[in-house]
Amino acid sequence: MNYEIRPVSPNDADILFSLINRIKDEEKYLFFSLRFPAGSTRKYIEAHNEAGNPMLGAYTDSGELVGWIDINIGGFEEIRHSATVGMGIAAEHRGKGLGKRLLSACIEGATRLGLEKLELEVFETNTAARALYLKAGFTEEGCLRKKRKFKGEYEDLVCMGLFLGQNHGEEPLR
Repeated sequence: MNYEIRPVSPNDADILFSLINRIKDEEKYLFFSLRFPAGSTRKYIEAHNEAGNPMLGAYTDSGELVGWIDINIGGFEEIRHSATVGMGIAAEHRGKGLGKRLLSACIEGATRLGLEKLELEVFETNTAARALYLKAGFTEEGCLRKKRKFKGEYEDLVCMGLFLGQNHGEEPLR
């Protein structure tokens, strides 16, 4: 299947809202299970764009949004060289190289913005995502034990980081 990777626009709010909630309903990949009101998705995209935080979507030939990746650049001067990554992919589109394409586009965009480091947190049990991040050059920087308690079960969060650019000897995922 062909995917077009392009910026998510406020006009995509309804389909992004639907995608996020489908992934939330799986109850194992996204940190929060809380559903946000549909109207706030448009405001979130607009605020994201206004702040200069890129959000990219993966769209099928028919225009269906099946994955996204976004970065949130540090809000204070001392951490503005870094950004936090978040992403999600619809279950039926996983394992097809889409995560690699989204992550590559994100890394390239972050490099163009002059960022020095990308950071993310991933559940320890999400081995496919952890393998993708490691292949892209991220390293495991620590673990937050029992960070999430959901339905009586604890989950650890693995903290990962990627230094960008020649100064750090890292190359973007190819």
